[in-house]
Amino acid sequence: MTASAIRVFLLDDHTVLRQAVRVMLEAEHDIEVAGEAGDAAGGLPEIVRTDPDVALVDIKMPGGSGLSAIRRIRAEAPRTGVVVFTMYKNPAYVYEAMNTGASGYILKSATKDELVRAIRAVHQGSGFLQAEVTKPLLLRLAADAKVESDRTNLTLREIEIVELLAEGHGNRDIARLLSISEETIKTHLRRIYEKLGASDRAQAVAIALRQNLIE
Repeated sequence: MTASAIRVFLLDDHTVLRQAVRVMLEAEHDIEVAGEAGDAAGGLPEIVRTDPDVALVDIKMPGGSGLSAIRRIRAEAPRTGVVVFTMYKNPAYVYEAMNTGASGYILKSATKDELVRAIRAVHQGSGFLQAEVTKPLLLRLAADAKVESDRTNLTLREIEIVELLAEGHGNRDIARLLSISEETIKTHLRRIYEKLGASDRAQAVAIALRQNLIE
């Protein structure tokens, strides 16, 4: 390991995956793992403390979304580049992640070489989008450009709420999971119903599934 090794922090709730990624990365001559955590609550203070060059962050974790974690990393550890490392290739996630401050986006189905290239690119100040997510993102951006109104386009926060609705959570649980008030949840729900043309929670979930807004 050289003195100039790229220091990477792993933030993902899948223990076995973190262990496998650690082994893969530390086999590289210019990369070392500075730390790891299974949730945002435990990982964010460690990222601030260890000040890694790059953080690999999953989009969904217990105790808070990866998007919230990205915002905090950019605010509290601005030197750390963020690579989203996830199973979700929905272009809405890619767009919001990059908008939030991530510099790279790569799927967990990627090869070791792709992951290493992403880390090196972000460390060097470049961006990295895996080819598999680039085309859907470009198609999404092209479609959005043709739409005069965003009536049918849910924001990422609204998608998060619909996904939690689909999992059976009530307003109080959703508010707790997203760290916002129940009143804010009600406001989001009114906008979601309006955008989707839904009259209730069940119909909103059904429409979102039909439109592939959630998985």
